[in-house]
Parts: sequence; C-alpha cells; structure tokens
Amino acid sequence: MEITTPEQAKDIIKKWLEENHHAVSEIKDDAVTFHFEVDYPLGTLKRQRVLQPKEYPGLIVLLNGVAIAAEHTEKLKAMDEEEREAFYGTIRKDLIFLPNSYDINLDEHGIAKTVQFSYEFYFDGLTKTKMFEGLLINHRTLLYIVTKFNDKFGIPVMPKSQETVGTA
Repeated sequence: MEITTPEQAKDIIKKWLEENHHAVSEIKDDAVTFHFEVDYPLGTLKRQRVLQPKEYPGLIVLLNGVAIAAEHTEKLKAMDEEEREAFYGTIRKDLIFLPNSYDINLDEHGIAKTVQFSYEFYFDGLTKTKMFEGLLINHRTLLYIVTKFNDKFGIPVMPKSQETVGTA
C-alpha cells in the first residue's frame, strides 16, 4: 500500500507499533499532524518520538535524546576548552556517517547539556522495517553517547527516578 497522506502514515505507524506491543501515547502538538511517544526498547522507560511535522509534508521524524548528567557537566566545566572540544570532536567523528542526525546542545560556555538524535524519511520510504531501523539506530546512538560519557567521566550516581531513563 502506498502511503500518500499523513492520516495513512499515522494509522499504519500506530498499527505497527501496537502489533509489536509498544506502549504508544499520542502527544498534543500543534506543529505536527501526529506525534507519538513510544517505549523503545520495548517495555523500558526509555522513550522515542515519532512525528510528522506540518511544515514538511510527507516527512516522518523519529526523535530521541539524552540529558548530560550533572556530574558529567561539572567535569566538562573543569576541562580546558581545547580538551573539551577534542572530546566533542571524537563524538562528532564517530557519528558523522550514521544515517541519523544528532545535535549536541551546548550552553553559552560550551558545556554539553543534551544530545538529540533524529532519523528522518519520507512517505515513499515508509516501511515497517525502515521505521524500526530508525528507532534502533537512534537507540544505539543514545547508548553510544551514554557509554562515551561514562567511559570518560565515570558512571554518575542517578536519582532512583532517573535510573532507567536516558542520561549520559
């Protein structure tokens, strides 16, 4: 079946997610035709977003991200700018050829606060395989960021409420 409308995309994506037993919540968002929050990996507290922006007809965006742990933020602040940029540069080089996009959000002092990932494709590429591939790639990118920060700065002590949600 060829997908040509946002309504068709919404229905088929929701069907596929529910067939695979994902928890799917619809998010109210005026900037999009539809916006789902999905547990990915299945049954975890980790979440990804699946949305269709009104501004870009025919585009599906899968979003994921991670907040940088306070302990890691403090260690980034203690680094000199050159060392910090070298650390970010390694991450950029490692991620550059992945099929998803990323954005390291820095504050005014060059300290990473969050890292967001997106996997985009158009209706003509919408298949169950493509959608789940995008979710997997975003999840693997999140795991890479968490591992990279933990390897560099140690595993942060997380409050009980955040232990299962993405934080680097």
